[in-house]
Amino acid sequence: MHLQPLIQTNDINALTKRRAAFFAENQKTTSMTKLAAVLFDAGIHWPEAKYHFDAEAEQIIADRLVIPENLTPFEWEIQEAIMAPASHELLMLLWNRTDRMQHNLRKEERGTILVKLWLGALMDRDVEFLDAVRSDLTSEMHKYGDLETYTEWQEVWHFTQLLEQWVLSQSVAHEKQIDDMITDTQSMGDISQAKYFNLIFARTRQGQPHHNLKLKDVDPMPIVRRKTAGGVIVGRRNYLGLHLNDIVLDRSKSTLRRFEKGETQLSFGSLVQLSEQMAVLVPTLLGSMNVTLQGQNRNITLWFSWYDIVSLRARGKDIESAQEVIDRTMDVMKDVSEKIREGQLFVLQRTAMEAGFKKFDEDAQRKVAPKLLKQLLKSNHWGIFEYLILRYLCPLLAFDELTLLFQQVQRVLSKQPGFFGRPYAYGAMSLAFVCAAKAKSSDEAVNFLHSLSWINNIDEADGSRWMAIGSKQTALDLIQRTDESRTAVKQFITRCQDTGHFKVLDDLKAHWGDLVPNDYFKI
Repeated sequence: MHLQPLIQTNDINALTKRRAAFFAENQKTTSMTKLAAVLFDAGIHWPEAKYHFDAEAEQIIADRLVIPENLTPFEWEIQEAIMAPASHELLMLLWNRTDRMQHNLRKEERGTILVKLWLGALMDRDVEFLDAVRSDLTSEMHKYGDLETYTEWQEVWHFTQLLEQWVLSQSVAHEKQIDDMITDTQSMGDISQAKYFNLIFARTRQGQPHHNLKLKDVDPMPIVRRKTAGGVIVGRRNYLGLHLNDIVLDRSKSTLRRFEKGETQLSFGSLVQLSEQMAVLVPTLLGSMNVTLQGQNRNITLWFSWYDIVSLRARGKDIESAQEVIDRTMDVMKDVSEKIREGQLFVLQRTAMEAGFKKFDEDAQRKVAPKLLKQLLKSNHWGIFEYLILRYLCPLLAFDELTLLFQQVQRVLSKQPGFFGRPYAYGAMSLAFVCAAKAKSSDEAVNFLHSLSWINNIDEADGSRWMAIGSKQTALDLIQRTDESRTAVKQFITRCQDTGHFKVLDDLKAHWGDLVPNDYFKI
């Protein structure tokens, strides 16, 4: 059910095959399969200007998409597909529910839901919806317009602003801004994003408001804190409207019932089966057991410990607190293998050093670096652990080692489209490019930079990739400045401005610091 890239690019052949495979596997009609049918149809037909849901389909969405205690990838997929064909009434209902849930949504989640609703209304030129949510929209953009964590949404926010300008005032100048943005997006390698924008603009040109006065709101789902895997399953099942008899499991119904009550356990294989039928990822399912009303997961993992250190200052904590985070994490991980503990300690110490905590032995880290490099080169299936090691390993390696490592990165990225750890790879590239600019051997550095030109051709809309491209062009300009290299930097700056990547320019300025003049990233 991971359909968002296919929906955005309107890949009808792939969506049709995926739909056939889904219903071949799920032949019994349930509330889940009814919702999936609506989702597939919307994904295939949403760019068609006259395509809207009928009353029955909208009611299915309203009955199911009621914002549970946590949002799973399935809910995000539904939201992506339904906004264009949704009626004014369905858009308002979804916004009211999102607004009701704002205490339990991270800021990025509320912002990304809002931009989808906003786009949906614009494609139907539903000015009534825009007026109704104007104060919320203005407030949300003021607070979270750059969506710092969800950097791939920077372009979508900017495009939506330009699209609204055009809807409210269809001038030649506003249309040119949209066309320029789409052209620049495509020029930077974001082919799918450019196609998505083209499809949206084409539908908007022919859009008109659509109403469904028959739509009924259902009672809000209670926000329940789930403390067991069984509790999460029963909550998810109720949310999707599934009965015990709808579940196909190699266990008796009484076993499943007892599992939901916390009276017995299921194997991991059975949990996978349950997850498949409830459109939830297994990590999401297991992680849901520790989510509070504030949306904070209390499991101590490498990723959460890393985030704690990165955000120390933002949370008003002294950087000395980094050692407490490291000690707590290492205590929890005392039973894992020494090789894994060594990598975790390396990541957390390097993170703390980058944040300003200097009391670590860098010589010891340099001794660990070759072992970690060997580990990354041998592994073809990377998780967040490997991506974080990559992020902090680069400054300790020579050019020949970096070349080998990024050849491996290229292979891994090609195998993992959509994996949330990919931005750490682009962050590692940006660090490596700064190291290249500082190197004494300019020829070796230039050869290394050119060996990573493949990053320009990755079809991925993410601010971290844009930043890596900008860092590469900056490094080339600093090492061997020519009219061509400076023109390339200026062209990159212009594209960032045209596409709304202002945060990328700010981050580049901070990233390069005193290595470039203050006005280097301005035109």
